[in-house]
Amino acid sequence: MEINIPSIEAQKRFIFEQATKEAIRQLEQNLTAPVIEDLGMDESQYSNEHLLPENRWKPPHQDIVYAYIEQFKRHSEYKSDKAVAAWLGMRGNNAERNLRAFKTGESSPRYGIWRKLLVATGRVPQEIIPVVAFMR
Repeated sequence: MEINIPSIEAQKRFIFEQATKEAIRQLEQNLTAPVIEDLGMDESQYSNEHLLPENRWKPPHQDIVYAYIEQFKRHSEYKSDKAVAAWLGMRGNNAERNLRAFKTGESSPRYGIWRKLLVATGRVPQEIIPVVAFMR
């Protein structure tokens, strides 16, 4: 009996295609997310540069950071600073303390961490990077 196994390259391509289809499904599902309007602050009093792409981005004001994180905690399964920090990909013993430092203005979040929160809260669209080629 002969078992025909696809090449490693064919397997990689299959995995890429399946992941892309799943990403498309998730993007379509994202369009049906509920609208929640309970931020508890007037954002118009602050710059919106924290919403811009990385090459034009400026770190958010601590009031914005605090309000966005607290709103996210109220409406997600991540109810604590520790859980939010882990979800954002912050690692190590100081992750929770670092998140609190963002909320108090002691430090500013890195772009990637902040952008993940913005995408998850529907404030900016998910960035889709084009594939130039399948390079080997």
